[in-house]
Amino acid sequence: MKTEDIENQDEQKWKSVNQLLSRAGSHLNILEEEIDVEVQHQYMDLLEHLIKSGDFKTLREDAIIHAQDLFDEAVDDERKKTLLILLSMVDDVSIYRSIESFQKQDTPIKPWATIALQQSRMLIQSNLLDESTVFVSTGLGGHDTLLRYFCVYIANEGVTLQPFQWDIVKKETELVVTKSQGEIEQFEHFEKYVTFILLLPIEANLKEIFNSIIDECNTYGNFLSENIIITNVKKLSIEEIDDFLKSKSPKHKSRPF
Repeated sequence: MKTEDIENQDEQKWKSVNQLLSRAGSHLNILEEEIDVEVQHQYMDLLEHLIKSGDFKTLREDAIIHAQDLFDEAVDDERKKTLLILLSMVDDVSIYRSIESFQKQDTPIKPWATIALQQSRMLIQSNLLDESTVFVSTGLGGHDTLLRYFCVYIANEGVTLQPFQWDIVKKETELVVTKSQGEIEQFEHFEKYVTFILLLPIEANLKEIFNSIIDECNTYGNFLSENIIITNVKKLSIEEIDDFLKSKSPKHKSRPF
């Protein structure tokens, strides 16, 4: 299969997901905190294991009895992870408050508590409204109905970015992102690229947004590559960006969700 065919298929899948999520409207819950995707996978794997274990209801009832074990330093973290998952599936405000209190503590499993708190909140809201909700989680999280993205705009070969070009990039990005009902959270500039952390609506057409930004910037001297890095998995370090650019030309619209 041709590369462009794969890209078209991926784009159609992304549009379908966006359409589904945009229809969820006010019943959309986005995990706001930045949590390692691997931790999220581990959380969901353990949840699936517990559900398939045979008697999830009994496990959940036992977790309610032992909810205060979350605050017991003698109880190991693995047991607390299981407790968090089971308690997150209990439709009870007092249990939600217990998870919330634990989540506020600085512990090694705080990310697990954060996911559990979101799950618990979503369960209570769904039952209260008698309507299902959609839970969206990414490595970088989001805010309200906006997803967070880390973006790298790359200078064309042989170009060293100058202060006036940094200003152009920031201004044009701000104009397009604001028009798209999004926000700029962070902007950093370097000699060979600039980076942004952006919040964009979940239904945003990323290809149109970033093509528009790059095209408009390049009317001032064609100094940016059409290839960019976009991810909502994690904020890349300078070393990771440099290594990536050395290893291969970044593929436009790189979105490892």
